[in-house]
Amino acid sequence: MMTDMKVTSRDFQRDFARMKAKAVAAKTVSIVSGREQFVFQAAKPKTWHGALKGKARITGDLLSTGLAWETLR
Repeated sequence: MMTDMKVTSRDFQRDFARMKAKAVAAKTVSIVSGREQFVFQAAKPKTWHGALKGKARITGDLLSTGLAWETLR
């Protein structure tokens, strides 16, 4: 695993705003606390769109009620 930055847990707590900015910029921060090591990075938003990526195209509006929808291959 490759990290962009390695800090102690104390430094992480004291400078959380800077660590958060690094994570938002798609960098990984490795936090070392004693013998333990943790990874801090921004979470990728979960969407249902990835499940169908390249497999089907949705036609219609899924978010409105009452409208019929179907997938086309």
